Amino acid sequence: MKKQLKRIVPAVLGALILVTPALADDTADAIAALKKQIEALSAKVDALEKQHEADQQLPAQAAPLQTTASVAIGQTNTIPELGYVTAGSNGFWLRSADSNFTMRLQGVAQLDGHYYQSFSPSQKDTLTIRRLRAIASGTLYHDYDYYVQTDFGALNSVTTTNNSLLQDAYVNIHYWPGFQIQGGKFKEPVGLEILPGDASLWFVERGYPTELVPNRNVGIEVHGDLFHGALSYYAGMFNGVADGGSGDIETGANSKDVAARIFAQPFTNTTLSGLKGFGLGFGTSYGYEGGATLPSFATLGRQTFYSYTNGASASVTEAGDHLRLVPQGWYFWGPAGVYWEYADSQEKFQLNRTGKKYLQERFDTKAWDVSASWYLTGEKNALFSPPAPIRPFHIDGSGLGAWQLVGRVGGLSLDDGAFNKKANFATAGSAQDVTTWGAGVNWYMNKNIKWILEYEQSSFGFAPGYQAKAGTVSAQDEKVLLTRLQFTF
Repeated sequence: MKKQLKRIVPAVLGALILVTPALADDTADAIAALKKQIEALSAKVDALEKQHEADQQLPAQAAPLQTTASVAIGQTNTIPELGYVTAGSNGFWLRSADSNFTMRLQGVAQLDGHYYQSFSPSQKDTLTIRRLRAIASGTLYHDYDYYVQTDFGALNSVTTTNNSLLQDAYVNIHYWPGFQIQGGKFKEPVGLEILPGDASLWFVERGYPTELVPNRNVGIEVHGDLFHGALSYYAGMFNGVADGGSGDIETGANSKDVAARIFAQPFTNTTLSGLKGFGLGFGTSYGYEGGATLPSFATLGRQTFYSYTNGASASVTEAGDHLRLVPQGWYFWGPAGVYWEYADSQEKFQLNRTGKKYLQERFDTKAWDVSASWYLTGEKNALFSPPAPIRPFHIDGSGLGAWQLVGRVGGLSLDDGAFNKKANFATAGSAQDVTTWGAGVNWYMNKNIKWILEYEQSSFGFAPGYQAKAGTVSAQDEKVLLTRLQFTF
């Protein structure tokens, strides 16, 4: 551009010089006007040179952003002194020139299919929008992160407590990596498999331990990463929720729950490559729960096999202290990975019976899960983020995408006291325990499109003196084929 300017300026000046003799008999005012024109042209040239120098300092892929033009995918654009706009496979980014203010817009959509090989009147073969989420996240003043996520999926609705519609809404203050403060509605730090985003799941549904730990809750926590990521800790205070539940407000009790989680990766900063991916942790929560919000437990095919009595003559409510103990761990090495989790939920419940004195019992519910996967195409395995395929799928055969084999086994069991014949806390037809094994294959066509094909088979156990009730979920083994088409950006 400088070369063009150097050619333009002499040409303009030369033309003016040639014109000047022809106007020798003009008045002095005309000559003064020509001088002003020359000065104006010189000023414009200087301005263009400065603009060119500013453009040279932008990223190589940057291009001036026109207010009436669309932003090309994968392209960064800028308005000088205002910031940058980026659109690509990781969403849409808005960023100030000094990077102190950012906003990232993302979305997740999941179309699920359930195909049951075993008869059950409670569930039919179906296609459903499992999740349809809009996400806005970013940073303010460099040290304040925010995250808001809403869900418009078919299984969610607007309720008085917004439990399903408003998934997350929190602010995280991170002056130092080792000590951060987070407040709002987010995932309570207890379980392991509940923590990864839904788009990163290896399976269509999370395992049984997730049904015993709190999901999203309103509260405040301190957390941080120490020793360059070798140790992470979380500790906070939250409204209480039932096992597997979420909530925006507390309706059952005045007291609050405390929750904590610690996770160590002792070899992450060493030269022991075979042990870098080893991690071990423990999560716990304790509080007083009260009210009619009760957990129920479902198979991995989303069929409820156990629920508490809730009728006109007898009903169950939460009525006491609630302790959760959740050891957990993982191991990743190259394309291979495995994680495991065990959850123990101990809570007091109350059976309210018409015309009889209420009865309180403390139940101990347990769940466990072991999951493993292998990338046939060589991508690095991880739990918290989906892979970037080494060779994204192309119809011409130049890339096959990423292919992942997955398998797991797990179970959940209820306390014997829930099946006391003289004071039955369980709904008729409820099973006492379930054991499930499953296997599947995931195809990541690229970073944004994912397919899941998965088979799960569950068998049920019953308390002494009980048996399966005809027509209920637990009357036979559950055999279900699960599919998912997922789109993220």
